[in-house]
Amino acid sequence: MPLSPSSLESQSASLSIKDSCKLLIARVLVRLGKLRYDDFTKDELHELISDFFPHRFSLNIPIGTGTVNIHEGEISFNNEANRIALQCLATINIDVANTTLYRAHLVVVVSAKPDYDEISKTVLLTHVCVDTITLINDDYALLKDSRYVLNTFFPQGINSLVTSSLRSAMSLFTVGTSDLATEYLKLYLSDSKQAVLDYHKPKINQAIQEELKGTNLTHTMRKSHWREALFAQVGKSVRVENDRLRFYLTKTENTPQD
Repeated sequence: MPLSPSSLESQSASLSIKDSCKLLIARVLVRLGKLRYDDFTKDELHELISDFFPHRFSLNIPIGTGTVNIHEGEISFNNEANRIALQCLATINIDVANTTLYRAHLVVVVSAKPDYDEISKTVLLTHVCVDTITLINDDYALLKDSRYVLNTFFPQGINSLVTSSLRSAMSLFTVGTSDLATEYLKLYLSDSKQAVLDYHKPKINQAIQEELKGTNLTHTMRKSHWREALFAQVGKSVRVENDRLRFYLTKTENTPQD
């Protein structure tokens, strides 16, 4: 149903005269069937997420402290699956007893499906999941070798993993969790950066999911931006198409449906 002049005036109240004219022309083109959709590029979407970076969160590990720092993210599109992906450069640090046992650069890929609610005029990200967590084995990567771990955390002279001795040593600085802590430190005796990351992947995934629960994954169309104001007036759906986030302005038989 066409908007009344008063409604149009309200929608464009926060726009400049130039943008108000653009909005009016676009409305006419939509009515004439000349304008069916509007595309938002990766660069435009990056502006919307720039305030999120950098971001830091903690990992729940048996002993010591684990942190993941997300430094920056790059958006990509999966046209066939109708998903937006965010590829992030991150670092993981594991510190025990004031000693960094492990650090590495990671690439974390999180993806979601875009959706649109016409009533609230809001774009939502749904079906969010962590797709991959990949180790970058560069000069930044650090893993204390097994000899260092034995000499630092266990009694001097230990040269083999004797469970009773390990438990006794761990009891010096753990209470009630010595078994867990012992098994956790054994992980670092493998001298494998990938094995250490594989252990932490489920914890990183869980931590990211917890962080996302407290993050606003919606964007309400702004009246101060004429393209968003246009979509708030006549927008019907949104999806990934042709490496763009495509906002459909009319509902036609050709509009893709999931």
